[in-house]
Amino acid sequence: MNELEQAYSNAKRQQRMSTKQTRRLKRITRLANRKQTRQFWLRTTGWATSCCAIALIGSLSLQNTLNDFELFLTNVKPTEFNTEQYQSIETHNLVEGEYLTTIQQQKQQLDSSLEGAKATLNQIHQSYGKLIHSEEGAWFIADCKNETLIEVRKSVLDELGAPRLLDTQQNQGLLLALSRNNKGQLLKIAAPIKGKNLYACP
Repeated sequence: MNELEQAYSNAKRQQRMSTKQTRRLKRITRLANRKQTRQFWLRTTGWATSCCAIALIGSLSLQNTLNDFELFLTNVKPTEFNTEQYQSIETHNLVEGEYLTTIQQQKQQLDSSLEGAKATLNQIHQSYGKLIHSEEGAWFIADCKNETLIEVRKSVLDELGAPRLLDTQQNQGLLLALSRNNKGQLLKIAAPIKGKNLYACP
């Protein structure tokens, strides 16, 4: 047993590192630790910089989008009623029991164009239009096929029973069917079947 202990002590003494070797090993370990720490912080800084750049670009894009949307909303005037976008305005009215239809041209046109519009009016028997505005004395219906605004006065609406068809304030933009005789006079204004309101021209 003593021989074994002596052999162990001798082997331990022989394999013991010198002070210089110990310092060198510590320095190598310290450098390796510093290198790993530096790489960790470089990776972390890179990720943080990338995230900040993405957040900055995203916020700038969102701000531009919101500015564009705000500008769009300021230009939209949904309740504004403007007759200038139509080439002609048809007015249907009853005066002392006589049905009168007039066509007012928004732009200066030749007499032949006016006659052509009247001829077209007389040929149409069934058409569609959207109720775009209503007030106490009249409805304004935009014709689906041409740029004509049809103004139907209260006297004609009462004769056709149209005011009882729908609540005009809640149905702006509603599609209506217009039936005419061969003189272009309105015979009927039909609203869609209840529960099937349409808002797009066919």
